[in-house]
Amino acid sequence: MRRRSTFPYRAVARGPARTAPWRLARGLLGRPVPLLPSAPDYDAEVRRTLAERVPTFVALFVLCMGTAIAIEAITNPPHRNVLIGAGLAELAVCLVALVAVRMRALADRTTAVAVGMAGALAVCVNAYNAASAGPGLRLAMAAICLLNGTPVLLPWGWPAQLAVGLVTLGSFGAALPWLGRDDLPVWPLLGMLIGVVTSVAGAAFLDRYRRAAFLQQAQLREEADIAGTLQKVGETLSASLDGPKVLDQVCRIAIETMGCDWCGAWVWDESREAFRLVASDGLPGPLRTELAQLEFDAGNFPLIADLRPGTLLEVPDQSADPRVPLEVVERFASRSCLYAPIARGGDVGAVLAYVHRTPVGAFPARERRLARGIAHATAIALQNAKLVADLQAANHLKSEFVATMSHELRTPINVILGYTDMLLDEVTGPLDGEQRDAVARTRRSARVLLDLVNATLDVNRLEAGRDVVEPSAFTIDELFAELAEELGPLVPDGVQLRFDARRARGAVVTDRLKVATLVKNLTGNALKFTDAGSVDVSAVVEGEQLALTVRDTGIGIPAEKLPMVFEMFRQLDGSSTRRHGGVGLGLYIVQRLATVLGGTVSVESAPGRGSTFRAVLPVLRPAALATA
Repeated sequence: MRRRSTFPYRAVARGPARTAPWRLARGLLGRPVPLLPSAPDYDAEVRRTLAERVPTFVALFVLCMGTAIAIEAITNPPHRNVLIGAGLAELAVCLVALVAVRMRALADRTTAVAVGMAGALAVCVNAYNAASAGPGLRLAMAAICLLNGTPVLLPWGWPAQLAVGLVTLGSFGAALPWLGRDDLPVWPLLGMLIGVVTSVAGAAFLDRYRRAAFLQQAQLREEADIAGTLQKVGETLSASLDGPKVLDQVCRIAIETMGCDWCGAWVWDESREAFRLVASDGLPGPLRTELAQLEFDAGNFPLIADLRPGTLLEVPDQSADPRVPLEVVERFASRSCLYAPIARGGDVGAVLAYVHRTPVGAFPARERRLARGIAHATAIALQNAKLVADLQAANHLKSEFVATMSHELRTPINVILGYTDMLLDEVTGPLDGEQRDAVARTRRSARVLLDLVNATLDVNRLEAGRDVVEPSAFTIDELFAELAEELGPLVPDGVQLRFDARRARGAVVTDRLKVATLVKNLTGNALKFTDAGSVDVSAVVEGEQLALTVRDTGIGIPAEKLPMVFEMFRQLDGSSTRRHGGVGLGLYIVQRLATVLGGTVSVESAPGRGSTFRAVLPVLRPAALATA
């Protein structure tokens, strides 16, 4: 019985986790709960907007007050000097505000600058009306318009609006004794008070909606950022079909996207009944080697018992959590950790740990979302890697089986061919006409079967990538002579097989066996689909290219089926009543051999007009090869 793995560090007794109720109460009482969710950047956004809106406010104010000053100068000439002084004071306030909102030193005090500007302008307006004994109701109307317009143009919230309202109301009250009294003073004062209250309420409502819109936009940006990050994670992981490499990439991506100090991936080892580290990033080499030698199970790492598929496990401070050995926290600097289990079936097959060397408190929602998304993408990538590995193993097993069976089939076929040759040569005695015909048919069928077995072996080698090019010097005349003798028994009655190598004199250097197989397959295919006429095989050597052409007078190929002729197992007539045999490997092997040799193959054909296959292969002359 295997001895249970134990953790190699000395255990240290610790008390229960420090999550006492008084801490929770202190947290709730120490930080007020806002009516609306707070946004760290909202105040900065308000200041930026104020800096942009103050020039617009100034322009509108100058336009409106300039119009009012012009009308007042015409209708009330005695107060022209006071009017000019008030206008210059207001203009000076506006210029000072425009300069102040652009000063970097006052960037954090933009709200105060705007409030000061609005309050000073209200004081200027009230002071002029007091000096000119203006009507109280007119001044109240102007002040109310100013108060209600500022929250729309300047999004500074209700506290700032209240400050401006109180300054306006106070200066109005101070100016009230010197204003023209065409009515009771209480009515302008009441109107001003109502204007202050409504403007403050409007500023509060507008600020509430602005804050909500800002937070919604921030959430949408965060969602888009998370979605984009997870899409990149998925694309990166999908590009790899190797399980260990997938986990290495996950650890690297985690540090880049989540900002943790180091990340590790543990996989469940069924033989050891424990988790073992298989990938990490951010750890020094010696610590990674040391951590990879450890085995983690529920006995020496109690936190494992709390892992659940699809559920994140957060440990804000592992030094205060009794489920994590203190030696691990100190040795590997893992104070805060976010564990993301990866499901395998209904169990936890692996765990991703996002580790921070310092306590971070509660993990942000963005980090939790990313951790969950990365774990999900990792589970899919690992499953795909397993499926690909299983397919590769099955394909390898299939290739071995096909190779073994092909070799085993060739032995009895060669024996059959040997005995039929002996019978045809009358080694065992003379044959009459019917006997010779029967033996010849047997030999022809055995030859066809041997060609199928050889084609299967060729495909197996090509698919496995084991068929390398072995160049040698040979002549096309010799090659065609051998092929003519070998293919002679396959020539149907009424068909002529002709070879022409007159334009390919001299030796060439390339892989002789592959060229022979290519020409043999093209010629055999032409003979199979030619019932009458001829099959002409020609070769032309021009420079460093060998052009092989096989032309027949057979049934031809429809134009829509020409792109399919080089596909594996493709039969133009796939019905059960087709006249021509074969499994659809010959032309596929031709194209693969042409590619391996660095050449190309093409076809031209039409129904009833035969077919022409042309293969162009690179070759060398023996002299050029020696020079090279």
